[in-house]
Amino acid sequence: MKNNFLFLLTVLFFTSINFAQNIEDEFTENYLKDRSGLDFKIGIYNNSSVSQVSAGPGSFTSSAALGFIGSVDYHYWFKDYLSFRIGASALVTEANSTFEGTEASSETVTVIPVLAGVNFYPLQLSNQSKVLPYLSLSAGPYIGVYSRNVAGVLTMESETAVETAFGGSAGAGLDFLIGSIFKIGVAASYNFITDFNKPIGGKTNYSGPQYSFKFGFLF
Repeated sequence: MKNNFLFLLTVLFFTSINFAQNIEDEFTENYLKDRSGLDFKIGIYNNSSVSQVSAGPGSFTSSAALGFIGSVDYHYWFKDYLSFRIGASALVTEANSTFEGTEASSETVTVIPVLAGVNFYPLQLSNQSKVLPYLSLSAGPYIGVYSRNVAGVLTMESETAVETAFGGSAGAGLDFLIGSIFKIGVAASYNFITDFNKPIGGKTNYSGPQYSFKFGFLF
């Protein structure tokens, strides 16, 4: 089922590019065309919504599966209504800390998408607006990194595992231009990720939604 969706996502991706390239440019002057931009995002990524804290005699455990997002994207507008986008994110999906006696351990699962795709701005087809709702499609590798560290009075251990899976993201957002250079906005999307070959932090799949606030600038 998931592979069928990824195939559909790829078809829609190339169809949207072909559709946009065949639309007659209705602008008398370039508004966004041939400009570039950088976006910086912060937000949350949630694939299980679990948070737990437990304590007992001589021990304490804290775990959370509500992740943090940090990302940077580069845009290039080859039409006022269509931009190419490439970027990388860090989705910290799980973090666990355990203290037991004289030993402390921590585990972190981070998923790093490196995605390329397009943003389509439908309102820019007929006017030049500083309010820019858009639809987005992108695809690329998702790199899963599992890290575990254990420290005690006389011991120290470290373990790292890395796996890569293919996936795609579909979403929507709203940008607000401030002057001709700066912009702020909000975005929501869903990551569809194939299974990792081996479990990363006890799981093989980290598909899930993400919600973010962003700021950026054009040049």
